[in-house]
Amino acid sequence: MNMSDKPAGTNTLSKKENNVVDVKHESVEIYFCTGTQELILLTSQAASALDRHAGQLMTVVNDYHTATLAYSAAVQDYGTFASNISESAGLAAKEAAATDAENTLQQKREAMQKLLGDFAAEGAGYEEVTELIPVGTAKSSGTRSGPGKRYSYAKKGYIDKLGTGVRHRVKLKAADKASAKESIFTRNKSGDIKGINTAALKKQITELNTSSEGIKVFSADDLISIDKTLCGWADSWNASLSAQKEIGDHVDISAGAQFLRFSSNLGASGTWEPWKGEAAIKAEFKSALTLASGAATANYYIPDRIGWMLKWQAQGRPKPIDMGLLRVKLAISLIGFAGASAQLEGQLQVTTVGTNQMVMGNRQGRLPRFHERRVKGGQFHDAREKNEDGVKVSGEIFGGAKAELKLTGAIQWLQPPTMTAYQGKTGDDAKAAAEYVDFCSISESLVGMAGAGVGGVFQCDFINGRFCFSIAASLCVGVGAKGSFEAAVDYDKLSDFAGWLIYQLYGLDYGFFEVVAKRAFTAFSQISVLMLSDIKENIDLGLKNMTETVITIGDFFTDYVKKSEVGIAASSKRNQLALNVIHDPNRLLEFTPESKGILLYLLTRHGVWDHFDINNRGDGIIPDIYHDRKQAVLIVLHSIQTQREWFQVFSHYNATGDDLAGGNSALKYMAAQNKMNELRRFLQEGLNKDDEMDKIYRNLNPIPAWGYALTMNNTLPYRLFRVDNPFYPRQGEFSPMSETIV
Repeated sequence: MNMSDKPAGTNTLSKKENNVVDVKHESVEIYFCTGTQELILLTSQAASALDRHAGQLMTVVNDYHTATLAYSAAVQDYGTFASNISESAGLAAKEAAATDAENTLQQKREAMQKLLGDFAAEGAGYEEVTELIPVGTAKSSGTRSGPGKRYSYAKKGYIDKLGTGVRHRVKLKAADKASAKESIFTRNKSGDIKGINTAALKKQITELNTSSEGIKVFSADDLISIDKTLCGWADSWNASLSAQKEIGDHVDISAGAQFLRFSSNLGASGTWEPWKGEAAIKAEFKSALTLASGAATANYYIPDRIGWMLKWQAQGRPKPIDMGLLRVKLAISLIGFAGASAQLEGQLQVTTVGTNQMVMGNRQGRLPRFHERRVKGGQFHDAREKNEDGVKVSGEIFGGAKAELKLTGAIQWLQPPTMTAYQGKTGDDAKAAAEYVDFCSISESLVGMAGAGVGGVFQCDFINGRFCFSIAASLCVGVGAKGSFEAAVDYDKLSDFAGWLIYQLYGLDYGFFEVVAKRAFTAFSQISVLMLSDIKENIDLGLKNMTETVITIGDFFTDYVKKSEVGIAASSKRNQLALNVIHDPNRLLEFTPESKGILLYLLTRHGVWDHFDINNRGDGIIPDIYHDRKQAVLIVLHSIQTQREWFQVFSHYNATGDDLAGGNSALKYMAAQNKMNELRRFLQEGLNKDDEMDKIYRNLNPIPAWGYALTMNNTLPYRLFRVDNPFYPRQGEFSPMSETIV
């Protein structure tokens, strides 16, 4: 966290121990209201009172942002320290520091919320604030002078209550007429403000010298100061639009936009340099803010960058099953009151606006404490909680900027280390190679993708050509969070999804995984096999274009199996399938037991035509019938991870991958044994390979060794990894919330 970019300023309203920002606010007698485009003239006494009021608002927001920065740094420090297993002795102190920072953050948040009021999911939200630009005026010796270059905010109610005689308003000419040529704003045909016309602004300022009664309102110095300040403000907003076109290309002076700028800590840490046209904004998260449009994008990790230790209570199992660490990474739009709520509240909630899903703040929920998240994690059952269908809000709460709503992100899991040194090793011998990997994506346009077909707090189905998830927000955000994320597996993430799915099966020791719908599981198993076939390109195209369904995948699969069973062409298909397995053996580590059973079935089909196939005897000096197929069969067997998976594979050794025992556990081993004998006979043809089959089974682990990446069972890492990895998930790479502060 680079804290070197402190805001410029000499006067300090609030300087507290360990504060990152000195809040500078200079009392002046002229303020410009961006919302109403008017100048407000105050007596020194009234200006001082307004200073105190505005300073109080800025202080609580700045204190909150400062505390958020400190907490973020403490969490990152803990994560970085935890990933170094040789530093175990100091880990408790790092956790205590994160907890203390969390307590401070909560105190600062409560103080801020008390002053700002409640956020309502319907209506205007927080009490409105008025955005003001202090305009410096020339004074006698020893008093304030110089042009203003900062933002100030006051509650609208406070400004409205300023009494007659204390306040005098001067409206810029034609400011309330959008179509007037004299307006300082330029608009497009839709009425959106596309920029600020500085020439019109200068003209109007020169015409302010005399009131309608013929009385001079401003001195010459006043006009010079107003000119410098407001033209500098206009230039900075125009520059802001040019620099951040991707998140906002129009000026927004609505109440929501003003509040968003206020909640971004603009009053305390934002400044513009009239001669540079630049704006500097501080934020805890990596963010980009368009000042003029009052829109920002921000990156969040929820519940935090370390994530949940997610557990699943499967049916029929006495203890919950560890699913590893899970977190959500979001890149979202912050617009209007809803965007401000995402910055200021302690928890997010999933909302639906029309056909788009968005997030906003939620004060009612409770984010579990850092220690609780780290130690206990989150546990879920397969039953959906009530009211998990999402919070629906009107588009108006987003400041009317519906076209700019953006939500992208991903559900990530901490993938176990590829090659973690054996337990007990420290320092250079302990390789922290674990990393967070996306396995499904979130966007604003996925509403209804899962639809009624997906139920449960965390469940996956195959719909509209993609594996879709409906994930309860409470899993990712915390207790009391309602709504659900709609997520889908993009084509380029299919392998990562496969890695996540198979690792969950591995943790279950290949028991039934209710989280994935049966039809989706079947489709995945069939797709896995087809991606090794000669029709891979067709499947690729269908998945990329999202045209495949459970039915079309099933039809492709049935046709492929039928064409692979009899005839010389079928023999060629089996040979090609074998070569594809041989060329990419590690791909089988992403196969379900059902997929492996289907592969064994297809590879071992043979008949008269296979003996006439000249490509079916290998490349060795001694011809070996089914040479490549037998090699591929052994690779399939080498991909098996546990003794239970071995029997699962053989009990699904058929053309469809169906359970040969029909779910009867007593018959499973008998059915598997029959298929093992069948495979043994196949391996005995030509040069005998059935003895290798026996060796493979004898070397299998009896139970999973959780916390290591899957590897072929004939490798050294597999033989070493016999018990759970005590350093997983500590050996994780916890990327920072913000690489830079902008």
